[in-house]
Amino acid sequence: MAPKPLDILKKGLDKFSNKVKARKEALTLRLSRKESISSADERWLDHEANTIDEERVLHELEAASDYERGLERLDVNGKAIVKKLREWAGDLKKVAGNKRKRSDHEKKIKEPRKTPNQPKAPAPPVFTKKENATLAQRIEIIDWYHKNGKNQTETAKHFDAIYPNLRIRQPLVSDWIKREAAWREKWAEADKNADRHAKRARQTEHPEVSEMMDLWVSKAMNDGILLTGEVLRQKWNTFANLVGIPEDERLKLSDGWLTRFKDRNGLKEMKRHGEAASSGAATVENERKRVQGLIEGHGYELRDIFNMDETGLFYGTQNGARQRPVRS
Repeated sequence: MAPKPLDILKKGLDKFSNKVKARKEALTLRLSRKESISSADERWLDHEANTIDEERVLHELEAASDYERGLERLDVNGKAIVKKLREWAGDLKKVAGNKRKRSDHEKKIKEPRKTPNQPKAPAPPVFTKKENATLAQRIEIIDWYHKNGKNQTETAKHFDAIYPNLRIRQPLVSDWIKREAAWREKWAEADKNADRHAKRARQTEHPEVSEMMDLWVSKAMNDGILLTGEVLRQKWNTFANLVGIPEDERLKLSDGWLTRFKDRNGLKEMKRHGEAASSGAATVENERKRVQGLIEGHGYELRDIFNMDETGLFYGTQNGARQRPVRS
């Protein structure tokens, strides 16, 4: 029984993936040893060392109700990928003389002979400082991606030449595509003359982190854990890491933010003495009298009396200060 077309493509993708993985590992190993690699290998690592486009095409064909119809809906690049996977699977024989065309940057270009009186060509601009993309640039790149075959690698190559200081690579384009809805929402809300051309996106409250913080604070207060502004800031950054929020989009966690957070969660500063906060008033008074009796009975001097509490367990808190819920 002849194999199904999708099975053939999957076989080709497996072989192609193994080839890419092996080459990537070999180049990465050389770089880790501080060995030099060719400029062609560098470009390959930056642009082609992945199988995202191949996996996308295979996913589209799997999702189609009929393989032939799905194949017809593919663009030129998609059909070329199908042909390549079939060749890797051994389903198609490579036609002699029809080898893969080398890209322009892979072709060895001979330098023209220089004559003695020939003026020197101006040196190309040197770009060294990496810049952040503006909101307008991100929307421009996303729009081009959708209008030109939805190929992330080609999109990265196209705009890397236009905006070299942004150093656009395929993974960056992929991240922007995944967050396209958020970027377009900010684009709709942004002021045309300011926010759209800002280098950094305006910070938001990040509701997913806020929800995690509210739940954690509620549990911490029930467990009697000491909380300070520094502890709250550290925990916010911990949750931001879990969610995957980039550094340039995080809140500054200023004193104003801390005040608003405390107000929203009903927190206020209170002094903690012993375990009074977790014990009834009568119990505390009786225990105080008992301890005073032990001190007098054993003749302890003031220099030998300490209130240790549990300071060593809460190194991130201020001495004697904690956040407590406001009681109504």
